[in-house]
Amino acid sequence: MNLVNFTSKKVSFENKLENLKEFISNYTSAIIAYSGGIDSSLIAQLANNVLGKKNTLVVIAVSPSLNNKEFKLATNLAKMNNWNFKPIYTQEFSNDNYLKNDLSRCFYCKFELYEKLEKIFEEEDYQAIFNGTNFDDLGDFRPGLDAAKKKNIVSPLVKCKINKNEVRQIAKLIGLPNWDKPAQPCLSSRVPYGVRISMDNLKKIERSENFLSDLGFLNFRVRMHGDLAKIEVSEDDFVKFSNHHLREEIIKNFKKFGFKFVSLDLKFFSSGNLSRAQIDE
Repeated sequence: MNLVNFTSKKVSFENKLENLKEFISNYTSAIIAYSGGIDSSLIAQLANNVLGKKNTLVVIAVSPSLNNKEFKLATNLAKMNNWNFKPIYTQEFSNDNYLKNDLSRCFYCKFELYEKLEKIFEEEDYQAIFNGTNFDDLGDFRPGLDAAKKKNIVSPLVKCKINKNEVRQIAKLIGLPNWDKPAQPCLSSRVPYGVRISMDNLKKIERSENFLSDLGFLNFRVRMHGDLAKIEVSEDDFVKFSNHHLREEIIKNFKKFGFKFVSLDLKFFSSGNLSRAQIDE
């Protein structure tokens, strides 16, 4: 019985993959809004396979809100898969509506990106702009979805009703090495709504998260609350903080990065914790 269930799931993922490839094949060319995450990585790889390299342009937005370590990983994946890859510099940090960091921050970021992609789309005569929005995203608080709607961005994963877990399983099926990579939203998402975004604050967060990553932590966030860095980790990693030496190393380095206080959230890490807490207030 277990074998039958496993096989039916496998077939289901294969069917989803075929549906996705068929959807993409309705277009002759596409620009991919690529972030380095698994959703847009899957779309980039399939578009490259289905439409061909010369008809697929994979574009990543570079700005202070993108961790440089993540940019390097995204670039390496693009090179490894031989994508037609193009980094572009976005200017959301010139927009005060973005910097004031209200609930619409993501809208202004995505709108800036899509405007840049729209210009390439028109100049180089591509047929569509694809993003990596998946079916689960429709149930979350994501102002960026409004920007995609305004700019007529196509979301193949939504059209094919593919959720996050299915994205990962399909990515594993086709051999993408980052199929189980934890999500890494932009650095600005670590700053509470209403607190102005600054490059200095994002650099503090970036250095702190890279330090934890180098220590071997995988699913975590460093949230900024003024001079305090609040660390969120998974339940599996929580026990590591019983190590006195590790705690002292983290405190010492976080203070070097610019924080005065360091705390550990007793609530385990969950993506979107900060947004949910503030929206519920």
